[in-house]
Amino acid sequence: MHQDVPVTTAAPGEAGAALAPIDAGDRIAALDIIRGFALIGIFLMNVEWFTRPISELGRGIDPSLHGLDYAVSWLVYVFVQGKFWTLFSLLFGIGFAVMLGRAETRGRAFVTPYLRRILGLFLFGIAHFILVWTGDILHNYAITALALLLVVTRNWKLWLGLLVSFAATAVALRSGALMAPIAVLVLVGVLMFFLHRGSLARWWKWGVTLYSLMFLLGLIGAGVTAVYPQIRSPETAEQIGKRQERLAERAKARVEEIRIDSRGSYAEAVRYRAGKFAEDMPDAAGLSFMALPMFMIGFWFVRAGVVARLREHRALFRKLAAWTLPIGMAMTLLSVWLVPSFPGDGMGGRDPARMTAVSLFQLGALLLCLGYFAGLVLLLGTRAGRWLAPLGHAGRMALTNYIGASVISTLFFFGYGLGYWGQLSRPGQMAFVAVVFALQVAFSWLWLRHFRYGPLEWAWRALTYWQLPPMRRKRSVAATADGTVHPA
Repeated sequence: MHQDVPVTTAAPGEAGAALAPIDAGDRIAALDIIRGFALIGIFLMNVEWFTRPISELGRGIDPSLHGLDYAVSWLVYVFVQGKFWTLFSLLFGIGFAVMLGRAETRGRAFVTPYLRRILGLFLFGIAHFILVWTGDILHNYAITALALLLVVTRNWKLWLGLLVSFAATAVALRSGALMAPIAVLVLVGVLMFFLHRGSLARWWKWGVTLYSLMFLLGLIGAGVTAVYPQIRSPETAEQIGKRQERLAERAKARVEEIRIDSRGSYAEAVRYRAGKFAEDMPDAAGLSFMALPMFMIGFWFVRAGVVARLREHRALFRKLAAWTLPIGMAMTLLSVWLVPSFPGDGMGGRDPARMTAVSLFQLGALLLCLGYFAGLVLLLGTRAGRWLAPLGHAGRMALTNYIGASVISTLFFFGYGLGYWGQLSRPGQMAFVAVVFALQVAFSWLWLRHFRYGPLEWAWRALTYWQLPPMRRKRSVAATADGTVHPA
């Protein structure tokens, strides 16, 4: 982008002013509480992969488990997996729109600070991936955040430059490794053209449609394959040979991953993770096909005025919860009933039951994410919701607590730490999450009594606004769950 200008027209004399960090008194407490709730879900999902090869992610419920271990895995898979990273994506879109709205209201520059914010998130993601754990999602969010910025600002020159650069590189290297970012840029171009040509409601409608499209096509494909099984042509000898080679490579990689995590030194682990990052980076944009629609839905919640007046929109949230929670849960339960575990042998990709189960599960994840969000907003407006208030402390330090959970977990489970890799049962893992998260809530509360921001949040804001925000608190601020703030 050649110059940094406000996204909308500003008052005279204000257009060049720097956008400043949000003060604690301007925060919406309900969103901090929901963000804290999302942290729990992310941790409940992630903990299994601190003590199990992450290369097995996406295979459903571990079929080797029995009894209480299987029951806990079933509960996590049904109620947690896939629902909370989408909730975080929704909250990210909300945060983007809030920051944009503040810039518009005050007539201040937005693009450059937000680019620095994206860069900061990407750097945190790289550090988290390489130095701590390969399950990072922050670098994926940073890529998706850039896509959202392009959609909102409609900078066609930058979009075209990126598209041509990636396409030329792919042609020069004669490689399909860059197809994911190219496909995302094509999608971004479509959104840039259509989203600004109608009502604001297009943002959530397109968001829901884009997220659902590939899985609805999956359901159609499953139906066609079930009715016309003859289209599933048998594998040739060459295809069988290539599949067996891939299986052998995966088995070898799995053994190496287990060795590094369970017995390797920290230096070995860092080298391994750096190699994985370089290997996985070309596909990092692939998550944007699901994250960007969630960003768009969150963006709509703010631009439509829903987030600013949560109490006034309780009817909307009641309707949203009434539809999304039962339908989403029905889809998820049907998916698990059809295929609870997916084999890692590369077979069954065109199996109708498997295709149906995957599509239903992902569609259910979208609905349950929206249902969880709506249900929490409704709950926070009641007396019972006050019990969730401590989650707001963790939510205000979401970045610190997200990365902190990974640091604590790897030091507990990995070989260069206490070495409990593979030794904790599934119920034990849930207890571990409960203890660590309770300590994080307590730490966040103590920290925020004296400081305005969490340590990583402070560093992120410093990079975003290119200034050192004041760290010490001058006065305390209390906030109700519906977002009303007042001096404590």
